[in-house]
Amino acid sequence: MSVSTESIDTRLNSLEFWAKPRAYRHEAFRWLRNNRPISWNDAPESLDPNLQNAKGFWSLVKHRHLREVSRNVEVFSSAEGVFIDDFPQLEDMLSFIVTDPPRHTEMRNIVTVAFTPRNIRKMSDKIGGIVRGIVDDVAPLGEGDLCELITKEVPGRVFCSMLGITDNEQIQYTMDAAEQFACWNDPEYAHIGSPLMVFADASQKLANLAHELVPERIKNPGEDLLTWVAEAQYEGNKLSQNEVGVFFALLAAGANDTTRHAMAHTLNLFQENPAQLELLMGDFDNRVDDAVNESLRMEPPLMHFRRTATQDYQLDDVTIKEGDKVVMWYYASNRDEDVFENSEQMDITRDEKHNPHQSFGAGGPHYCLGHILGREVLKAQMREIYHRMPNLEVGEPDLLLSNFMNGVKRLPATWTPEKKKS
Repeated sequence: MSVSTESIDTRLNSLEFWAKPRAYRHEAFRWLRNNRPISWNDAPESLDPNLQNAKGFWSLVKHRHLREVSRNVEVFSSAEGVFIDDFPQLEDMLSFIVTDPPRHTEMRNIVTVAFTPRNIRKMSDKIGGIVRGIVDDVAPLGEGDLCELITKEVPGRVFCSMLGITDNEQIQYTMDAAEQFACWNDPEYAHIGSPLMVFADASQKLANLAHELVPERIKNPGEDLLTWVAEAQYEGNKLSQNEVGVFFALLAAGANDTTRHAMAHTLNLFQENPAQLELLMGDFDNRVDDAVNESLRMEPPLMHFRRTATQDYQLDDVTIKEGDKVVMWYYASNRDEDVFENSEQMDITRDEKHNPHQSFGAGGPHYCLGHILGREVLKAQMREIYHRMPNLEVGEPDLLLSNFMNGVKRLPATWTPEKKKS
């Protein structure tokens, strides 16, 4: 679609902007990249009638600007929050992503000990079987909402398995709380209260489960990620029991939800680009890794992360003042024409060298710890869905109203039913 410069809406602080169609939003960000790569935005609407802490923010939309800010942790801090919106006294639910070095480095090093090659292999080995089991139930149906049937179910069950959660009620509880965690602005959750209350309620649900699970893992260690994190040590340091619980909440919400929405967008992107799907299926094993990266580039599950300037800083011709919020839009930088040839076109032949997407971060110490496992979950779903659900036709996605999570709430589809095995 084409948007004239006279009518273009770039009010990134407004929920009206985020209610617009995907194509409009991408066109608006293209205009910003070419005309106002560093722009000031007034404060977003307050998350609660009694909360008056919202502030304006700088928006960055160029690949090189995100890279510069992400890597300069001395100037651009995560400690005051990572969302455009401010969540007073609640962002401690976000673990080490809202800390700076040296504490961030200490905590990350401890957690990284749990992500040994052996442990990653053990977790990866489970993924294929879980996905196959879910598609066993879905493939014979012939129609349904793929978000409810697959893209929510897969990461929920995969990550619960990794965390040693086997009780079906706890699995469903975890998936529902994780889904709610990033939905604070969506009207479907308004019955809980203000956006602040939606976030707080989801955070509390995950905290309650963590308080139940973590002491049990410490008392009775298992072969699961939660145990490994609880036992991990680096240079004699361990996470406290509360910090292990906070990490659980972060993993349950962050890893679960991002993978869910990334897969929904992948299915929609291939529906919009059938020639790319045909190319993938012509040599699936050799092309699936690049296909995953291209899907993540086109529709990153997280649209932004924020930093706060600890001192005045000159970024090109703009002076960012101490205390200013700086928002990095991965949603825009992943289509930067200076970095990606034909950036608006899906092209699964882009190899790793030609696809330095920023969907897992733009470098620096906050680069996503779970990027390997996230890719494995997406690959396993693509393999099962596209080999076992032929003639898949995906309908119009129902998008989450959010300036943070690039979410898909529903994705109707039809396909040729698989014959049930006798």
